[in-house]
Amino acid sequence: MNSIDAIIEIYKRDVDQSLIDECLKRTVEQRILALQEFEAFCEQLRAATGKSNDPIR
Repeated sequence: MNSIDAIIEIYKRDVDQSLIDECLKRTVEQRILALQEFEAFCEQLRAATGKSNDPIR
């Protein structure tokens, strides 16, 4: 095993495989909808905290 493989194995032990499996069970449309819902949540959170997504501010 080379050093890259060793690093990958370290990261893999911290990955929740069940979350990946659940995501892969969804259709493309379901994944897009989930992403859109997450983006809407992020916008609500930004509005509630007064934070902007504008990097200039």
